[in-house]
Formats: sequence, C-alpha cells, structure tokens
Amino acid sequence: MADKMQGHDLGVLRVARDWLLRIRAYPPGRTIMHSINKLATLAAATVVACVPAFVFAGAAAAESVNIPVLYTTATESGLCYGTIRGNVDQDSSQGLHLTSAFAGIGVCATTAYVSWRNIDTGARGDTTVKLVGSWYNSATIPSGPGHVELSVTTKEFFHSPDSVQVQYVIPA
Repeated sequence: MADKMQGHDLGVLRVARDWLLRIRAYPPGRTIMHSINKLATLAAATVVACVPAFVFAGAAAAESVNIPVLYTTATESGLCYGTIRGNVDQDSSQGLHLTSAFAGIGVCATTAYVSWRNIDTGARGDTTVKLVGSWYNSATIPSGPGHVELSVTTKEFFHSPDSVQVQYVIPA
C-alpha cells in the first residue's frame, strides 16, 4: 500500500508518526496505535457533529441573479483593461454588487452606469457605481417589488458588449 501512495501522502504520514513518537507520557498499556485511533475517532465525531449544521441550515432568505461579464477599459486615471461582473439580490434590500478586475498602468478606475426599469410598475432610474482596481462596490436599486430589468455599461471607448442586461423578480 505504501508504494502506491504519493510522496505528499507519505510525507504527511511521516510527520504524524514523528509527532506521535515524540510523545513520551503514554499511560501503561497505551500505544501509538491507540493515540491514532483516538485522534481518528475525535475527527469523525467532529465531522458528524458539524455536518447537520451544513445540511439542515436551509436556503438563504433570497437568491441573487448574476450579471453577465462586461469587458472594458478603465482609463479614468490610468490605462487598464479588465472585467466588470456582479449580481443583484432578489429581496427587499435590492442590492447591486459589482466587482472589477483590472490590470494595467496607473490606478485602474472606471464608472459603471446602471439603468433599471420595473416592468410591472413602470418605475425607472439610473445610478452610477465607481470601480477602482480589482475591488467591489455596491449600490441600491430602489425598484420596488416586481419584474425588474437592469443594464450595466461604461462610457469607456472600448467595452464589449455595449451593455449587459439581466432580468429578475423582487417579491412583494
């Protein structure tokens, strides 16, 4: 079996063995194998105790909808190129979260222009989100409940596609 193990696996086993051999205060009748069994039992009990917390935690209160990727330059204070991506929360918070990933010369910065329209109520609006470097920023889209259409673009000379759109529903 040992000859089928990879070098990393053997290294981990050697470290564990060496650690266990350094422990000199074994009570009478105890062996290294007893300590390994005790450690394995403790690890298994921890996993069994933690798994229900993950399995039965339930879904989050709201889902989010991903916004397609927008490829763009970022030339407000540097000469950069990268992406803008994000998501919109489908709950009463109506949060818009955009993440930029830019690389180039200088401070990579651009402004995302966001337009939204509530298809059910006719409400509409615009907002801007400043993006600097490889970071994130958020805004609130006060569309109210209903079917919402949202688009994101920049005024940079080079960006593809022209804008990215997403539709989602804010429950009443």
